[in-house]
Amino acid sequence: MNNVNLAGRVVKDPETRGSVTTLIVATDRLKLKDGKSYVDEATGYTAKDTEFHKVTCFNGLSRSAASRKKGDVVAITGSLHYSSWEDRDGVTRYGCEIWADKIDFF
Repeated sequence: MNNVNLAGRVVKDPETRGSVTTLIVATDRLKLKDGKSYVDEATGYTAKDTEFHKVTCFNGLSRSAASRKKGDVVAITGSLHYSSWEDRDGVTRYGCEIWADKIDFF
């Protein structure tokens, strides 16, 4: 199975090209020490790691995603998609993105 479920915030306004819209979504994960979450002494808040995900939406979902703005909270269901390409210098590059099947907007 290739299923992805994310809930996070839109990091910047979506980019649309034709019938494809791309979102960058940030998610947080608690940092653990000895299997437990802890408070970061520098900030006074629970320590977290932030990860950024490229989410690609097609067709009708693309139109809905295009109306989102930076800071909006979204929940995404989709699948992972890996790709490779050659850059201008002939170096093979690799990428990973989420192809969205459903997005809930909050």
